[in-house]
Formats: sequence, structure tokens, C-alpha cells
Amino acid sequence: MPKTADIIAQALHEEGVRHAFGIPGGEVLELLEAFRKTGIKFVLTKQELGAGFMAEASFQLTGRPGVLVATLGPGITNTTTAVAQALLDRSALIVITGEIATSLKPIYTHQLIDQESLLRPIVKWSTTIAPKNAFDQVRKGIAIAKGHPPGPVHFNVPTDVAGAEQAEARRFAPVAVSTLPRREELTVVENWLRKARKPLAFVGVGVQLDRAERELKRFIEAWRIPFVATYKAKGVVAEDHALCLGATGLSPVVDKIHMAHVREADLILTIGFDPIELRSDWIAPWDEKKATVNIDLAPNTHHVYRSAIEYAGSIRGCLQVLSQSAPKRAPSRWADPELERYRLSIQHALADNPQRGLGPYQVAAALRDVFPRDTIATIDTGSHRILINHVWRSHEPRRLLQSNGLGSMGYALPAAIGAKLLFPKRPVLAMMGEAGLDMVIGEMALLAHHKLALTLVVFRDDTLSLIRLKQQRMKLPSTGVVTGSPDYVMLAEAYGGNGFVVNSVPELKRAARAALPAKRFTLIEARIDPAEYNHQM
Repeated sequence: MPKTADIIAQALHEEGVRHAFGIPGGEVLELLEAFRKTGIKFVLTKQELGAGFMAEASFQLTGRPGVLVATLGPGITNTTTAVAQALLDRSALIVITGEIATSLKPIYTHQLIDQESLLRPIVKWSTTIAPKNAFDQVRKGIAIAKGHPPGPVHFNVPTDVAGAEQAEARRFAPVAVSTLPRREELTVVENWLRKARKPLAFVGVGVQLDRAERELKRFIEAWRIPFVATYKAKGVVAEDHALCLGATGLSPVVDKIHMAHVREADLILTIGFDPIELRSDWIAPWDEKKATVNIDLAPNTHHVYRSAIEYAGSIRGCLQVLSQSAPKRAPSRWADPELERYRLSIQHALADNPQRGLGPYQVAAALRDVFPRDTIATIDTGSHRILINHVWRSHEPRRLLQSNGLGSMGYALPAAIGAKLLFPKRPVLAMMGEAGLDMVIGEMALLAHHKLALTLVVFRDDTLSLIRLKQQRMKLPSTGVVTGSPDYVMLAEAYGGNGFVVNSVPELKRAARAALPAKRFTLIEARIDPAEYNHQM
């Protein structure tokens, strides 16, 4: 009979999992061996935080659960930020922690904490794997992790249970059945779509979770409805599409422009639009007189915004039905010049040419010019992330990875490592501030070890610019916001990569073009004037 660890590994392999990330202790060695035999590659990281971000990125890129492995004590306590990331950014993550043998637990104290209780507030389900029926437990946990909204699940595995033999349960192959709304349920929505002169759609991560990108594209084209995407939904329809108006999320400058158009619109549709990505200004953005429709996988229980009509079910199915009822010719509304003025108003609000040195807008625009259309990019949290989301165009879904629901620093580098491990032939670009890189700097060792020729761009201003700006606006002195960071070129060379410092757009583009064909990783330090963020926040 198989061991418990073998049953866990086999269930994950059948889900399409091919990588697991973490740091082992003696309590998880049976699991690591089971992974090896099953064909799941275990990636040793430098800290559980980085491992969790790599695992979360693997879900974002593949739709298959990410796997984070940690040992007991400080191993599990180090996972908490990464687990919270998966919870608030809607990612299926399987967190597996080792624990001392059940026979020792009543009398032993070293490194012993209540591991289930520790993670229970930030996971969808936490369970200790039993010496019987492990297969059923694991299958249940995977189903919960993948259910809407996707999130983390915790398997606590005592050492004596991991190595114990047990019978596998009888296998089932359930078939998911997706229901469609009845036509009469959508009659009012169809009438609103026909009559609207200025409809506007706001699209969120739910479209990706339901794999409804194709249906969304057909719907907006059939009814000629321009759309705005949240940061994590960028690319659900390519951002160079004529009906794409860019992104919304955390920029007060950009949201001011969007809200002006919300007031003018005579029909608002929110499609998979999860408010976990949005600023507080999105609380009650319209009143009950506005014609509003919410289409999502689950009922609206957040009440951040309310809609006159709500459809909860298959986003794909609802959009299919609405597309079928569209006129043969798309309605003549929202003329192309009008949409172009909308887009340009956003770019004009953000664009800046600094008197000296480099501005963050210039860096983001130059990188988008150089890097190929199919690049997988990651961004760290900071002033630069808000700006980049409105400059970097995404042409596929899930190709601009970031921590947005949680907003954690230290995300970009581990996520880029996970991306390059999964897609070694794709160009991968990580954009970060120096503070975010410094938090996870040890993970750079994985780049040479795994021969990952990706590109890191550090927006260096030696300041926590967003926090400093808030201090200035509160008329407070700058306190605790100046960073003390190393020589990144020397650091890159020490870790086996190439390093450049750039102070102008031509220098940046030359370094970026040199990085693309390089056989080892490249770190580009772009010297930013922090004052350039002032008018963008």
C-alpha cells in the first residue's frame, strides 16, 4: 500500500502540479521523496516567503494549484504573508507543513505551536491529515482551494502519518456542468444594452477565474462596449484593442478620470469585478438611479458597490447569451475619436519628462517598447507599481503578476523566478523598488543555480517614495523612509549575473536589449528622481 506522503503527491500530480516550493525539515522528508518519485520537482528557496510567492505565481500562470512546503515552528510562521497573499489575491495554494509525531504531541514542547490555528484565519480550510482516508482529505482540500474564490488550503502532516501506509479511496471523475441563464432573466439587461448611448464595462479577475476571456471579447465587440480592467485582469482582452480604456485600481489620478466617465455613462456593467483590488473611492460610486448590472461567479456580499441587476453564475454562460441577442451590426456609439481622447487623457495625466535623470514613467514606457509582446512581467509593491499598471500594456491574461489584494512587497523577484521555471523560453521581466528587492534578496541565488536568464529592473530612488509623499501631504517631516541599499551591480555579479546602472532612456534601452539574449540573468539599476512620483499620486 502507498504511504500517506505518496497519496498526497499523487493527488497533486493528477491536478497537473509539477513544481513545489519551500524549505524542508526532517518532518517533510517523506513528502519530498514522494514528490521525487511522482515527478514533482521540489525547488529549494532561501525563505518560505519567497517560496510562497513562487507557488502563488505558478497558479496565476497555469491555473493549477501552487504548492508551498514548510516544516514546523519557524517554517510555518514564515509562511503567513505568502498564505495571506493567496487568500486576498484569489490563488489556489496548497500549504503543506510537517509536524512532530502524534505520539509526541501530548508531552513534547520544542518548536510546538498550534499549527492549524495559526493558519486557520487566512486559509479556506485547515486540516491535519489522518492515518486513514488521506486521499479523501486531500481531494477535498484541492476542491476547496479551487472553488470560488480560489484560495489557500492547509494540510498539516505529522511525521508518523506521512510515512504510514494506507489504502487509497475509490476514485471518481466528476464532470463540471455549467448552467446558462434563461433568456427571460436577461430581458431587462438586453433592453438596457440596446438603448444605452454610453455604456461602460469594468472587468475584474473573475473573468480569468471563469476562463471567460473569449466570451468577454465577443460580448464587448458585439455590443460595442468599452471596458476598463483591474490590475490583475489586465490582458483579458489585449490592451491594444480599440475598446480597451486601460486599467483601474489604486491610482487617484487615473480613477478621477474613470469616475468622471462613470457619471456620464448611462449603463455600467461590472463583470467579475472584485473590489479587493480597488481603492476606497470605489465605495458606492453610483446611486440607485444609474442603470447598473453585475455579472459574477457568486452573489455580491461585499456591498462595496451595488447594482440594480445582479447575475450570479457562469460568467461565460451569461456573456454567451447576451452576445447571441446582440444586433447584427454593433450599435453606433462611442466613436473611435472619443475613445482615443479618453485613453490619451489618462496618458497625459501620467506622462512626464523630468528636467534631469530618469522618471518612472519613462522607465516603464521604455521597457514596454523593448520587451516582446509575450513577455511575462512581475511588479513589486510601491509607487512604481501603480504607475506601471497604467503604462505597461498586457496582451494576454495573467502576464502581469503582482500582489494587489494584499499589496505585499518582496513579490516581484520570487514570482519572476516561478514564471521562468515554468516558462523557460518566455522572456521574463521583474520590476521592483530597492526596498522590495532587499526583502527577498537571497532568492537571487536561485537565478544562477537554475540558469534562469531573466531581467530584473530596480527603480532605485533610495526612498519609500509613496510613504514619503503621504508624509509631505500630512505636513510631517520625512521619517523612516530613506533606505540604505547596496551596490546592485556588484550584487548581481556576486550572484552570477550581469549588472548595469542607467541614467537615461537610451542607456536603459541598450541594457534591456542586451539582457534579452543573455545566457544569464541581468539586473538593471535605473536611477529615479523620487520627486517624479509627486504628480502621479
